[in-house]
Amino acid sequence: MNKKFENLREMKEYRLAMQVEDALNDYGFDYAAFAASIPLMHPTLQQNLYKLLKECLIVMADGKRRYDDRNLASHEEAKDIMAYLEENGRYIPYI
Repeated sequence: MNKKFENLREMKEYRLAMQVEDALNDYGFDYAAFAASIPLMHPTLQQNLYKLLKECLIVMADGKRRYDDRNLASHEEAKDIMAYLEENGRYIPYI
């Protein structure tokens, strides 16, 4: 693991990731309703969410991480998206 994240389980980002995990573990979770909530966020925070999603894609695309048949499709798609972004992506500023 990256030395920067040696204490990952003590970080606020880890706690948030576990809250997201709990929400996703509920079969009633409505992905479309979550996505529909994004335009209600402040525009800068929408941009920050996009940055977060890009970082998630980097992790999902990493061939060194553990994946199996349950998440192979998302791994493969994340690799394709990252290839596209590397070729066509832009810097996302903090405004």
